[in-house]
Amino acid sequence: MSEVKTNWAMGAPAALYVIGAACFGLFALLTGLVPGTAIPVMAVWLIAAAVAIFICGIIDLARGDLLLGTMFVVFAALIFLGGGLSFNATLALGEGMLAGFALSGWVWLGIGIIVLLFLPSVGRVSWSLFLFVLVLAVAVIMVALGFISGPVLGTGLMLWAGILIGLFGLYTLYVGTVFVLNTVAGAPKLAIGGPIFK
Repeated sequence: MSEVKTNWAMGAPAALYVIGAACFGLFALLTGLVPGTAIPVMAVWLIAAAVAIFICGIIDLARGDLLLGTMFVVFAALIFLGGGLSFNATLALGEGMLAGFALSGWVWLGIGIIVLLFLPSVGRVSWSLFLFVLVLAVAVIMVALGFISGPVLGTGLMLWAGILIGLFGLYTLYVGTVFVLNTVAGAPKLAIGGPIFK
């Protein structure tokens, strides 16, 4: 997460807060706390989140933060914007809805692999970041397999994916707070742990 000198503040805290809030909605949907009829509403929140996360990713890339900038742009495009649009497109298929979910499942599987590929890099930053990115990767792959096999919210893979996404959301809220508090205080007040790789 190296940076170049710039007048812009880091975009990461805002992106992390937005991701955390969206994860709460996905947690409620995937675990069955709210019914599947709420998917179009969740899609709107995901699309709104995508805009903010993408902007934050571009800011971080401009600051020279290749890792977080890349992660935010990829998440914004594939998980949030793609997820939101594909949810609504799939529901519009009617009888072909299962085929739409299956296709989305294969894309989510690709996303899961991308998240796994971030692990060697995030492990050089923080052990906790490594752990929770791994949690996210497992959750995304569970969602992918759930979509491919025919999604049933609140059970099996979707239930556990929802729980893991909820935990990841809590972590992103914490890390966002770490960045904001440490920057405002001008000194380390909270920590995310040291690297596990050199």
